[in-house]
Amino acid sequence: MRKKEVFVGHKYKAKVSGKATTVLITAESRLGGWNAINLATGRNIRIKSAARLTPCEESANA
Repeated sequence: MRKKEVFVGHKYKAKVSGKATTVLITAESRLGGWNAINLATGRNIRIKSAARLTPCEESANA
């Protein structure tokens, strides 16, 4: 993905700790990238690059 294709409030698939999981982008990070919530664990994470994200089918309808 590209940076301009990532939107706050949308769900994406991301590889977190070696596993593909669904994340919800909550805000842009002041350090670069995005703050997100791992929906499988409920933990806050930071996505540093849009290359780690792929579109989720659920967000296509939102």
